[in-house]
Amino acid sequence: MSLRTLFSILLLAIFIPIATAQDSKPAAAEDGVAAADALYKTGKLEEAAKGYESLLSSDPKLFDVRAGLMRTRLRQQRVDDAYELGEAGLAMPYHTSELVSAMGDVQFRRAEMREAEASYLRALRLDPSNFRARLGLSKLYRSYSLYRQAYNQLKAAYELAPKDAEVQRAWFPMLPRKERLKSIEEYLSSARPDDPDETTWLKQYADFLKATVNTPIHACRLVSKVEQTQAPLTLVLVDPTHVRGLGLQVKLNDRGGFLLLDTGAGGIMVSRRLAEKAGLERITNLSYVGVGDKGLQTGYSAVAKRIRIGELEFADCVVDVADRLSGADADGIIGANVMSSYLIDIDGPGEMLRLSPLPKRPEEAVKITALRADGDDSDEDEDMNANAIQDTPKTAEMRLPKDRYIAQEMAGWTRVFRFGPSLLIPTHVNDSPSMLFVIDTGAFNNLISSAAARKVGKIYDEDRIQIKGASGAVDQVYSTGRVKLLFSHFAQHNQELFSFDLSNLSRHFGTELSGMLGFGMLRTLELKIDYRDGLVDFVYDPKRVPVFLR
Repeated sequence: MSLRTLFSILLLAIFIPIATAQDSKPAAAEDGVAAADALYKTGKLEEAAKGYESLLSSDPKLFDVRAGLMRTRLRQQRVDDAYELGEAGLAMPYHTSELVSAMGDVQFRRAEMREAEASYLRALRLDPSNFRARLGLSKLYRSYSLYRQAYNQLKAAYELAPKDAEVQRAWFPMLPRKERLKSIEEYLSSARPDDPDETTWLKQYADFLKATVNTPIHACRLVSKVEQTQAPLTLVLVDPTHVRGLGLQVKLNDRGGFLLLDTGAGGIMVSRRLAEKAGLERITNLSYVGVGDKGLQTGYSAVAKRIRIGELEFADCVVDVADRLSGADADGIIGANVMSSYLIDIDGPGEMLRLSPLPKRPEEAVKITALRADGDDSDEDEDMNANAIQDTPKTAEMRLPKDRYIAQEMAGWTRVFRFGPSLLIPTHVNDSPSMLFVIDTGAFNNLISSAAARKVGKIYDEDRIQIKGASGAVDQVYSTGRVKLLFSHFAQHNQELFSFDLSNLSRHFGTELSGMLGFGMLRTLELKIDYRDGLVDFVYDPKRVPVFLR
């Protein structure tokens, strides 16, 4: 017998008992696991949690059961409980790929991006067929603006688990429109996890597809010959003495409107009054959510034949219409992401918006010139991705999404995380670990979540101010003592922050949102944004900033 053969036998003797110990379940537990899993999949989260807890109390080494309980706690927004369960499981001598990937989900929800990526990759080393780890990586890489890597991981997850509800929801945008509509309708007609907001949005999106699936895509393409422009920005007032932000004159069809420029929002949303005056063609109902404690708000989607911003004119654009808008001297909101096909320069001190071509990728032959008026959440055209699935391999390769490209002149820019239209930037509060703050010109000032504020100091009840957002008024507002904010290559000292609960927005993003960098500070900076590649740059020149703002 060779030494190599003997060594192999010894390895088997060592590892087989361990694998058996970690994977086996008592026969009596199998039915309990299946029952708890079924409750989870139908949205009965409290009953599912009780089932998982009962099984785990009899044997703490049922790691896949522990993973099921962790994911249940995440969906219940009990993030700390999920994290404690994961830590306890990982402290044991051995564990499964499911447990490690569940910990990745928890870390992603806690905005611990590097740790989440390490957990997902480790889970795949333990089991390459773990579709949940691949789905987690897809979400993570998308936030990194690594769209091709995100697509590859999502495609692998779909091939492994095409019937999993979460995988299906992520895969819908990859399908051609007619197939997408059919898949969503089949999904909604079957027993699925009970998430009322998600179900509402999917039903409304299915209605939108029904109304548009047999018509050309509302592409919102550039029709003017100019490729770059600038337009003046004007102060938006809440009342004669309070400034909300900077606004932009926009023309919808033949009707002018004054819209708040908001880097924290997506798409174009206008008041019902402006929509009716501009003769926008109604498509279908919609619901939306934002800052505030009043839940989902209502409105409808509509088509504008023409939209003009500065010298740029676009044709056939979908916009949102709100039944009610929060009080401000504006006709609606324009998310900066609608201009994501351009390099965006929001010059706060100079009160000017400039749009110019993005750096050309080495392999690019044609510039993309479209307006994201419907708030599409990536820089890639989803129907382009969908069509690529049916193309030849060579053509599909050309049409699939691309990873971020960092041009030489942007090497010093700050990388941010993209969640839909929102840009989340790593920020330190005093000496805290890195937290994620959204860059939000639509927020009146810098803000911090009440959860994050409690971690860095004391908070106090605040009755000096009322905060309103897209989802109505905030019920409870707090304030902090003076703190220091550090982000990108800047530090802002002696900043008192208002604070309130941002858990609904964190749930919407899928990761922890700890605060907002708002207009009060951003108006002193020149903010440059490359949405395509997830890059921002801040320029501060004290000579251009009025004394009272320094």
